[in-house]
Amino acid sequence: MSLFKRERAVDIVAASGMVRVTVNPRPAWIAMPLEAVGIVAFGVVMVRDWASMALWLRALLLWAIASAIIGWFYQLSGSETIAFSAQKLATSKETLGWNRTREYPVANCRELEWREQSGEGDNAGLQCKVGWRTIKFAHHISEHEAQDILTALQMNLPDVAQQICAMPDSSKKHFTTLNLS
Repeated sequence: MSLFKRERAVDIVAASGMVRVTVNPRPAWIAMPLEAVGIVAFGVVMVRDWASMALWLRALLLWAIASAIIGWFYQLSGSETIAFSAQKLATSKETLGWNRTREYPVANCRELEWREQSGEGDNAGLQCKVGWRTIKFAHHISEHEAQDILTALQMNLPDVAQQICAMPDSSKKHFTTLNLS
């Protein structure tokens, strides 16, 4: 359990020619109540001074509080499912009851790798090139969890792992193929 850092709980299941990875939220349990107290305190101050505020300021502050509340609930939800099969890579994100699924043909996928957090707005996770663009998924997972996902992929779908983990330049090899014999 993380006190200040937002992490994820990863569950990997391999069955029926598919590797399914479920990434569930594991919020920072000290930061969450502090954020809730901050939102409530800001709301109380806003309500107290409501009558003396200009209309544009009221609208701006209502938008800020609504955004903060939605962001707070987003941290508690936001599960993601990644499914690897011989034909496709499917990512499905569920946030606040809304589900968004994206599917990509495995034949177009390459350079699957774990990426470190590179800046304030970026999160650590997996990334893969699909055609000319880079897709990012499994946000907030650790390097160890990413290695577990790639190991499960290599053990259960070796052809897919070879295709999807292929690097255009062999000197940039990031993952070692497992020898299970």
